[in-house]
Amino acid sequence: MLTEISAHLATKNIGTVGTDIFLGLMPDQPDNCVALFEYAGSPPDLHWAGEYPGLQVRVRNKSYAAGRAKIGEIMKELHGLHEQTLSGTVEEEPVNGGEGEVPGEPEPPTEPEVSGTRYLLIKARGSPEVLKRDANNRVELFVNFEIMKERD
Repeated sequence: MLTEISAHLATKNIGTVGTDIFLGLMPDQPDNCVALFEYAGSPPDLHWAGEYPGLQVRVRNKSYAAGRAKIGEIMKELHGLHEQTLSGTVEEEPVNGGEGEVPGEPEPPTEPEVSGTRYLLIKARGSPEVLKRDANNRVELFVNFEIMKERD
């Protein structure tokens, strides 16, 4: 789940995974970064292959205003996200070298097939709030999300 959601955030120009978006930890550096954490949500569904994990997103920044803006961007991208297949691989048919159509050859597909995990809904549990200021006077904000997704 963290890999899929972090990849989605990276495609929305929130940051770069491994550079300023981290999974399951918030390293001491860089000063300005995003960290995603899983936590217990609701029990898995008994009647369909669904689960309801929790997600916590933390943003750390030297500037309160910049940190608040960053977590606001993340809220905008994730809150209300629904019926999306995230972070799958894209399988494309080869295109004939850009040379145009070849008689007798089928046309390449117009839509690539996407595989991944289907997310039915990602919903914020509240507004972003300040967690703390650390020893280096960097502000850390967080927001929690409820997720409804198909089981892996």
